[in-house]
Amino acid sequence: MTEIKYTDPELVTSVMTRTPGTPEYRTYGPKLRSRYMVHYLGRWRRVYITQYGNAGSLYITVKGEDLFLDTDTEYRLYDLSQYVD
Repeated sequence: MTEIKYTDPELVTSVMTRTPGTPEYRTYGPKLRSRYMVHYLGRWRRVYITQYGNAGSLYITVKGEDLFLDTDTEYRLYDLSQYVD
């Protein structure tokens, strides 16, 4: 069984909203681009969503490894989305 790894909230220094270059038309799948980016380990990284059914999970890719966002970072993105259309 694969171990699920999470981001360290202390290493997320900033979050921002950015429009993806190409609109995402799929609503389900393993790697959907979101409009969010996080600054993690010194680099801006796109937040992806794995979406099956009614709930999705947010994650980033670091050196080829998927790291799911910790709860604190997800709340920071939620707070950011309150000010974006």
